[in-house]
Amino acid sequence: MRLLVVLAITLATASIAHADGMFFTESVGGARIHDELGAYTDGGARIRIGLGIRRGHWAVEGFFAGMIGPVSSQPVAYDGAPVDTLWSKPAGPDAMVAFGVDLKYIQPVADHLELYLRGSASKAALAGASFDGYEGRGLGAGAGIQLKGKVPALGFLWFPLFFTNWGPKVTAALYLDTGYDFYRFHKDTRAAIDAQVSTMMLGFSVGSDF
Repeated sequence: MRLLVVLAITLATASIAHADGMFFTESVGGARIHDELGAYTDGGARIRIGLGIRRGHWAVEGFFAGMIGPVSSQPVAYDGAPVDTLWSKPAGPDAMVAFGVDLKYIQPVADHLELYLRGSASKAALAGASFDGYEGRGLGAGAGIQLKGKVPALGFLWFPLFFTNWGPKVTAALYLDTGYDFYRFHKDTRAAIDAQVSTMMLGFSVGSDF
């Protein structure tokens, strides 16, 4: 967290980055699950990594994401009936992993500040309890804001070096992203399970000019 704070301060005063190049990105946050799968789990912690390339206002990014969440222990009222005795949701999946592609449209709004909209297509799988083998495709959309600029690459080895002008520089960005995805999971001939997944993620990107 200290590194992210220092990086944010550095980016706010950094030189302006160009808008073409390749980048690596990583983010952490949480996922909330609704719809039919929401009867088994509320969601959990999420991590996401990706590689992308930007040209002008557009960027394409391939990503891998994983969610690990505890089984919900919240009381449930079925069919609107009163809850006389508290009971827990049925055992849900321990994890959900996904990989896919994002397409972003990025709009600068200030020297170091950009907004973006994105759409995604992905494939995901569930694991744990009776959900092993469930897989499905998904579509999603999201939006975010990012603080971007040129910083010394050595700062990622030791954060005080962000405040120097030593060594080569890279483009870096801190961003806050919110998103929504819809998945339909299948296993053999069993009935499909739908899932709506809403996310909130904090991350950083680093690479050549992007």
